[in-house]
Amino acid sequence: MDLEPGLSGPRRDWLLVLGARAAASAAVLASGFRAVSDDDYARVVLAQEFAASPRLDPTGTSWLPFPFWVAGGSMHLFGTTSLLAARVVALLLGFASSLLLLAAARLLVRNRNAALLGALFASLFPWSVRLGVATVPELSTAALSVFGLATLASPRGCLRVAGAAALFAATLSRYEPWFVAAGFVVAGAVPALSAPVRPSLRRLAAVLALLGPLAWLGHNAVAHGAPLHFVARVSAYHRAVGGDAALAAIGYPLGLLREEPELWLLAVVVTLSRGRAAPPPSLRGPVAALAAMVAALSLAAARGGAPTHHNARALLAVWLVVALGLGAAAWHALAAGGRRRMALVAAGAVVLPLGGLVLRPWYARLDSMAARADEERIGALVAERGADAVLLEVRDFGFFAVQAGSGAPARFVLDRTLDPREPDRGSSFRDEAALRQRVEESGARHVVARPCDATRWLGAPLAMAGALGLWRVPSR
Repeated sequence: MDLEPGLSGPRRDWLLVLGARAAASAAVLASGFRAVSDDDYARVVLAQEFAASPRLDPTGTSWLPFPFWVAGGSMHLFGTTSLLAARVVALLLGFASSLLLLAAARLLVRNRNAALLGALFASLFPWSVRLGVATVPELSTAALSVFGLATLASPRGCLRVAGAAALFAATLSRYEPWFVAAGFVVAGAVPALSAPVRPSLRRLAAVLALLGPLAWLGHNAVAHGAPLHFVARVSAYHRAVGGDAALAAIGYPLGLLREEPELWLLAVVVTLSRGRAAPPPSLRGPVAALAAMVAALSLAAARGGAPTHHNARALLAVWLVVALGLGAAAWHALAAGGRRRMALVAAGAVVLPLGGLVLRPWYARLDSMAARADEERIGALVAERGADAVLLEVRDFGFFAVQAGSGAPARFVLDRTLDPREPDRGSSFRDEAALRQRVEESGARHVVARPCDATRWLGAPLAMAGALGLWRVPSR
């Protein structure tokens, strides 16, 4: 069962991991989960816009481009910009992420069964499952990062370059892999943290790993006049919405422990079951790089330059590595047999219900998250009826779900902006006069909104989806 560090092994293992991911994805979708937050829909809208009009920088702001190249490019290739298409792409990326995690496990762990169990653990904890079907890039980005770091354990230079290529894609997807890429370069030059490879390939890997951040800095310098334009934009948003910088700084280490209680309880149990056995040296490089990432994110948060919401998702790569190591350690403890196996099974039977039934409902609850079924449906109705020039009421960020559900966000004119960095003109639906004026200004021929006093002059809606209605503007 032992392997040299590499990717060899029976195809059955790959199929088992894919099957586990498919079963978990089906279960979470059957539970009604569709999106983590309105950010999921915002990303779909941006991908739809890219599919309609491809360009190097899909958003022209601080959003990194690679996820839009993949999702929007797939839509463009297959000729559909539907929300369903975006979700199919997300599902396929979830499958690919599990395969990357198995590849990473085989590089880090010499025992095939231990690597398989680690990959299953990494594919099945709650955040991994939900992000495996959501239209946000956290799982694929984290899997690319983990695979990149895992290649530090291999003496094969071609694998080190492949790991750097994975990090190149990851660094153009989210910002936290920038710190991972830096750790990859440093660890690759330290014999205690990585396997030796040919110097020319090590240098090539270092350049490739850092190419994404350097390219984005260069793009910002050319397109916006400052290489750190994106940092200024995020910091301005932080200042606009307010918040405690000190609290944000400690949010990462706290979130790391709080969001996946079952994983950490199992880690404690497995660690105790191993006795004095040390973790494999292959984990040193990834652990050092990810520890540096958590520290860097905390420092960035204190200065207002970290993600503005759901910051725990930036830590997914840490949880994935913990899960890989945990699965491998659990296999060795189970394979030892005797009292150690019995103790591990008994402890697992206690800590899993403790985490899932007590700790998670207490402080790490995963609820329905972004429930936007009505918004999705009214967007689909807009598309079915061929409505265009649609004035869309903006009460919260659910308007992204309406746009995404239509498959054509260009159909809509937004009632107002919710960006705290821009002046708020107030709702056009506050009264009939304001709505008539906004319809006239925008040239809207249809309206999507919640029925209210301001919409009475529009008459009966063409269609309803829950509390949302679609109207045709009466002829003048």
